Amino acid sequence: MDLDFTAVTQFFGKLTLSTLLPALIYLIGGLIISKLILSFLDRALNRSNVDVTLKSFFHTAVRLVLHFIIFMVVAGALGIQVTSLVAILSVAGLAISLSIQNLLSNVLSGLMLLSIKPFKVGDYVEVGGTGGTVKEIGFVHTKMLTIENIMIYIPNSDVSSSKITNYSTEDKRRFNLKINVSYECPPEKVRKVLLDYISAHPQVDRDPAPFVAVSDYKESSIEYVVRAWADNSIFWDVYWDLFNGLDDLFRKNGIAFTYPNLNVHVKQ
Repeated sequence: MDLDFTAVTQFFGKLTLSTLLPALIYLIGGLIISKLILSFLDRALNRSNVDVTLKSFFHTAVRLVLHFIIFMVVAGALGIQVTSLVAILSVAGLAISLSIQNLLSNVLSGLMLLSIKPFKVGDYVEVGGTGGTVKEIGFVHTKMLTIENIMIYIPNSDVSSSKITNYSTEDKRRFNLKINVSYECPPEKVRKVLLDYISAHPQVDRDPAPFVAVSDYKESSIEYVVRAWADNSIFWDVYWDLFNGLDDLFRKNGIAFTYPNLNVHVKQ
């Protein structure tokens, strides 16, 4: 596209002190007012319970709007046709928004996550079958660190449309442990041994009390369910401590685990 130097020359030729001075005043005054508004907004957001990322977004969005208004006012003072400029910017904005609609979807989803707060940084969550500790809720991605120490970046639109399980919202958490024991071991004995074992652990809550019961009679074993509560912060420590002690517990008390059996009948 050829540049119309004649039009440019005519535009700058029309600029006089009477047009430049008001435009300069509007520019300086607008920037001062913009700074005051942003300062007031920052103080209001700091007093609120708004997420840090959301505060940054609000600040940036308001700053862009204020600067756009200042630009339009200054352009009008310089004699530029503002209506034509708005029409051009509108068409350009529409074209850009269509080309980055996936990005906009992720940004809007990120804002929704920050507003609704189904989880926060530091929570252990499961999103669409993927579990990990939330490290960052960004505008486009949510960063999660898995127990294998792998950082995962999930698009916010996928996060907001998936099932979210948050394991960190409550102070207490219950574990359900299922154990298969031989039919040769009396159920009352197994229940008592398990209940005494669980109850004796110093980090297992007494209220609600631990619970042990027969949950199923299988083909070659009796299934027992063990339920107990512990502080969420030490949940896995308690779980693995109890789980790893079961083998020694059963050996000392003459209780036998079961394993899959395959019966083969041979006809002669």
